[in-house]
Amino acid sequence: MKEKPKYKQPQKIEMENRQWPARVIEKAPVWVPVDLRDGNQAFAKPMNVEEKIRYFKMLTGIGYKEIEVSYPAASSEEFELVRRLIEEKLIPDDVRIVVFTAARRDLIERTVESIRGVRQAVVHCYVATSPLHQKFVFHKSPDELRKMAVDGTRMVVETLKKAGLYERCAYEFSPEEFSDSRLDYIVELAEEVREAWGKPGKENFILNLPATVERRPPNQYADMIELFTRKYSGMAETTLSIHTHNDQGCAIAAAEMAMLAGAERVEGTICGHGERTGNMDLVISALNLMSRGVETGLDFSHLPEIVRFVEDVSEIRLHPRHPYAGELVFTAFSGTHQDAIRKGMAQREEISEYFGQGWKIPYLHIDPADIGRGYEGLIRINSQSGKGGVAYVLEHVYGIQLPKEMQKAVAQAVQKEAEAEGGELSAEKIHSIFLGEFANAKGNVELLDVRIRRPAGKDNPGTDVRLELRINGRQHRIAGTGGGPIEAAAAAFSQCPELPAIQIDSYTEHALGRGSDAHAIAFIGIRSGNGNETVYGAGIDRSINVAAIRALVNAVNRIG
Repeated sequence: MKEKPKYKQPQKIEMENRQWPARVIEKAPVWVPVDLRDGNQAFAKPMNVEEKIRYFKMLTGIGYKEIEVSYPAASSEEFELVRRLIEEKLIPDDVRIVVFTAARRDLIERTVESIRGVRQAVVHCYVATSPLHQKFVFHKSPDELRKMAVDGTRMVVETLKKAGLYERCAYEFSPEEFSDSRLDYIVELAEEVREAWGKPGKENFILNLPATVERRPPNQYADMIELFTRKYSGMAETTLSIHTHNDQGCAIAAAEMAMLAGAERVEGTICGHGERTGNMDLVISALNLMSRGVETGLDFSHLPEIVRFVEDVSEIRLHPRHPYAGELVFTAFSGTHQDAIRKGMAQREEISEYFGQGWKIPYLHIDPADIGRGYEGLIRINSQSGKGGVAYVLEHVYGIQLPKEMQKAVAQAVQKEAEAEGGELSAEKIHSIFLGEFANAKGNVELLDVRIRRPAGKDNPGTDVRLELRINGRQHRIAGTGGGPIEAAAAAFSQCPELPAIQIDSYTEHALGRGSDAHAIAFIGIRSGNGNETVYGAGIDRSINVAAIRALVNAVNRIG
């Protein structure tokens, strides 16, 4: 007997002239969060009613207009949630709640009882239709299972009419494990379920085709959706919905391809919570579309707060590289990435003009500010970081604009410390290294006093600088005259035999801060004697002239 393979390729979907690969998503679907039911049932510690109400308010605040809230027949808490939402008038007028039930009379009656007094709602009924479920879970024939779905739908109609709710409610039906079911069978079942519901209008009948367990690649799921739309006669009277899971890591791709294939409504959860590897992540799906210029109707401008709340109620921490929502998703450690981001951020206006769009930055496909993130964490420093990253941190956190020619020297000092510590360096640590190595450099020379006079004298229009220094423990008073304070200070240094002969290569300065507390920072590069290496120093003071002289002293102290 031939041994059976443990795994097999899923059966191909035979279809001619498929259209979905050439389409583009230009309009957002109806988004339906199922966090309160499908997501919550996968938490080790499910939410209580108060937490669910807070969660519901968060979902309406984001902008969801259709929200699955409960399986009311599953427990008294599930039932209580629906009652409180209705009785306490917590459902906005433009929001439609969804309640979930199996195709059993007692469960349907309890579900309809939970929504009495509702302004509008969707009753969602499901039957698992895959051969695996038919034969080995329900032990029913295909005809018996189809009858279960149709009879369940008729029970929903009968119970809603009896309660006076039929005109206020829509109906959603899910052939669970659609993607593992026989397509022609689902088409026949869907036709009969729609007929049993009997109420016309796309807004009144939702057919949800779930990839309950991800067994197929996303393109095959899309093939099934498109082929279904070709064979099913009721598309004009049906809202086609999808529900994908992430067992193979492709829930987002499956949902996007299914939208291309004809899906108009998408179910999922915030941050992808759900059984096993979870449901399709509504945050990722919506922000993917936003990044391509599609208006989603959702507001994630406070995403960090949303994530913190979801983490609190789920007691599950989000992975730091979770798309959009993770702590590190807008962070670069690599030197080449940091350099490109820094240059891109510095040229946003030019880039915007060139590409004709408001945001296009190297390595950042959306603006972090759009989802409540700042720019201060874009670049973080470790031993793999480069000069651009260090320069970015000093500029964006401390306002220190390192001259380009000095960036390598500062980066080398930071990298040396990072290698010694073996981890990431905070912005405070980087700032401390800069100050200690370049603005307060330890050495043989200490600046005690500065006196600057301009003009230098009656017949000299230049600048006169008089310095009091401590060199190798001995005090010296030196003086020099030049076209400006730097030139005059260099001239004074040349008069002191205990100081090395120097040549000034570069000098820049800028204000540091604003208002009454503002200081000036100066950067200077010098060479000693006939040396070829430029050594850099920085100086900070309220006076830009004194800052320049401090920079010169610090550079001299850094000469090896």
